[in-house]
Amino acid sequence: MLTDDYLPHITYHLFSANLKVINFYKCNQVTDHLLYQLSQSGCMLKHLTVHECNNVSDEGIKYITIDQEELEVLELRKLRFLTSYGLEVVRSNKLQKLDLKGCSYIDSKGLDSLVHKCPNIKYLTLSQCTRLDEGISNIARCLNITLEELDVGGVHKIGDHDLENIAQYCSNLTLLHLIGCYKITVDGIQKVVEGCRKLKDVDFSYCFTLESVEAFKALQHLPDSVTELSLLGIQLQDSELLVNVVKRLTKLETVRLCGVKALDDDSLEQILQAAGSHLLSLDIGGSITQAITDDGLRAVTKYCTALEELILTLLPETTGITLLPLFEDEQRAAQLTSLYLGCKKMNGDVLHAAAVSSTNLEKFSVSGLMCVDDNLLHTLADNCPKLHYIGLKSCRQVTDSGVCELARKCPLRRVVLAGCHHLTDKSIFTLANMCLDIQELHLNGCAHVSPVAVRYLQDQCTSRVYIQHKIPNAAPNQLMAKNLDTGEFCRADLIYT
Repeated sequence: MLTDDYLPHITYHLFSANLKVINFYKCNQVTDHLLYQLSQSGCMLKHLTVHECNNVSDEGIKYITIDQEELEVLELRKLRFLTSYGLEVVRSNKLQKLDLKGCSYIDSKGLDSLVHKCPNIKYLTLSQCTRLDEGISNIARCLNITLEELDVGGVHKIGDHDLENIAQYCSNLTLLHLIGCYKITVDGIQKVVEGCRKLKDVDFSYCFTLESVEAFKALQHLPDSVTELSLLGIQLQDSELLVNVVKRLTKLETVRLCGVKALDDDSLEQILQAAGSHLLSLDIGGSITQAITDDGLRAVTKYCTALEELILTLLPETTGITLLPLFEDEQRAAQLTSLYLGCKKMNGDVLHAAAVSSTNLEKFSVSGLMCVDDNLLHTLADNCPKLHYIGLKSCRQVTDSGVCELARKCPLRRVVLAGCHHLTDKSIFTLANMCLDIQELHLNGCAHVSPVAVRYLQDQCTSRVYIQHKIPNAAPNQLMAKNLDTGEFCRADLIYT
C-alpha cells in the first residue's frame, strides 16, 4: 500500500519521532527515497528490519541508520544491492543483534569497521555472506567474550585460523553454525570444541572434513551443554563412532542426522536408547542407502516419549507402520507440533492415525505421497485447529474439496500445493476468503488455477503474501465470473460449454 497516492499520508501520519520498531519485509515499494523520508521523521529506532526489499541500496540504508545510536537490533537480510559502503554510518553501543544473512556483497573490511563501532554485539548472523575471509578472525578478536551466537553458514572461506581465534576469544559462545564450511580441518574443529565450553547449538552440516574418522573423533570433545546438534549430509561410515559422539551429549534435545551414511537401524536404536527420552526434535530423513527400515523406526516409538518434531523423508524402504503405536497414544501424539513424512511407501493408516491424534499439529508435510487424498485433509481439518503450514507438493489425489476444508477450519499461513493438478480457482478463492493471514502460497504446475484468482487472493489478504505460480500451459480461454446466486467465483467458460 506504499503507492504514490498513499505515501504522503503515510509519511505525514505514521512516520513520526515516536517510532521505535520498523519491519519492512519483501516489499518492492520500499525504496531509498522512502527510507530517506522515514529518516526525516527524527525517529530513534531500537529495532530495524529490512528483509528482501529489492529496491533498497546502500543510500537508503545510510539514510535510515545514520545517527541511530539507540539501535539494539539491525536485520538487513537478502538485500542484493547492499555493500559495505551502506554500513559505514552504523554506530551504536547498544546494538546487540546484527543479521546480514544473504548480503553477498559485504566484505571483511566493511564488517570489521562495523563491529569496531558496535562492540557489544551478542548475536551475529553472517550466513551466505560469501565475500568474507579474514573478517571472522577480526570479529572474534573485537567482540571477544561479548559474542554469544555466531552463524557463518555458507561462508566457504572460513578455515582453521578463524576457528582458532573463535576458540581463543569467544569463550561465551552458545551457538555456532558452520554449515558448508568445507575448508576447516580436524585441527580447527578440535580447537573450537575445546575452547568454547558453553556451546548449546552446534551445526557442522556439510562440513565434509567430518567424513574422516580422525576429524569426527574431535566431536567427542563437545561440551555436555550441547542441546542441539546438526550433522546433515556427513558421509561418515563408522556407525560406532557416530553413536559414541551422540550418546555423550546427555542434554541433547534436537538432533539432525539427515543423510548421515553411518546411520542404520542398529545405530539409530542405540542413539535413541540413550537420548530418546529427552529428544524434542528428530531428523533422520534423506538416507542415501536403505539402511533405515521400519525395524529401526520402532526405536522412535519405544524411546522418544517427549518428541515434538519428527522429520522422516526420502527413506525408500520405510512405510512407517512401526510408528503406529506412537500416533495411537493420544498423550504422546498430542505433544507433536511438526510432522514431515515424505517416504514414498508411507502407509496411509499411519498418516490417518497422525491426523486423528496429533491435535496440536502446527506443521504437516506429506509432499510426494500418492496415498494422500481428500479424506486425510478432512481428518486434519477436523482434528488440527492450530495447523498453519501444510505441504502437499505432488499429492495428485488432492482436490478442491480437501483444500477448501483445510482453509475453512485451519489458520493456514504457508501452503504448498505445487503439482496438485486437480486444483481449481475454488481452492484459491476459499483460501483468499478464509485465510486472510496467509503469507506464502506455492502453486507451480496448477494449470487449472487462473491468474485472476491469484490476483484476487493478493488483493484480499491483509498481510504481504508471496505467491509462486508458474504453469507451462494455461488454458487460453479461461473466464472467471461471480455467481450472483451463491456469491462463489467460478469458471464461466466451463459453465456454458
